[in-house]
Amino acid sequence: MPMTDVSPQPAPGPSPLLDAGGQVDVTAAISAFGRLEQSNTAVIKLVASQLGLGVTDIRALVYLSSHTEVTPKSLTEHVDLSTGATTSLIDRLDTAGYVRRVAHPTDRRSTLLELAPLGRTAVADVTQFYRVAFREALDPRFLDFVAAALNSLSDSLRNRSGSGLDDVAS
Repeated sequence: MPMTDVSPQPAPGPSPLLDAGGQVDVTAAISAFGRLEQSNTAVIKLVASQLGLGVTDIRALVYLSSHTEVTPKSLTEHVDLSTGATTSLIDRLDTAGYVRRVAHPTDRRSTLLELAPLGRTAVADVTQFYRVAFREALDPRFLDFVAAALNSLSDSLRNRSGSGLDDVAS
């Protein structure tokens, strides 16, 4: 899906370089994305360490903060752990006061997970770290463009991985 026109956009640069196959050369962008992934991993490890949590714990808390009616099953799918490992994760976060289990309002066989106050504070700390970094790194006039570009890339990666990456060449 091509990116939609979002205003304001950076001024167009020179004509893009082409790779050996005649396609737009995206090597620099892929390299920058790799650096971003490494930096993101380092930040999550740092924040997790400061809070006495694991990286997966932080991923679970951030997921809970941005989704409603989270069941243990949906958390299992997000953190990509086995059912047993997710149960241990939930137990650990519950015991530490970051999450709590609540009765599902319509399915008495199920429970929902929600952030406890300590969990909300942890997510706020993570979010603040990123807010500062984004404000330091980006011209505020381009935030909409960057958000649109990141969402477009995310959608493309999800679509390609959902297809099993059958047609990597296109």
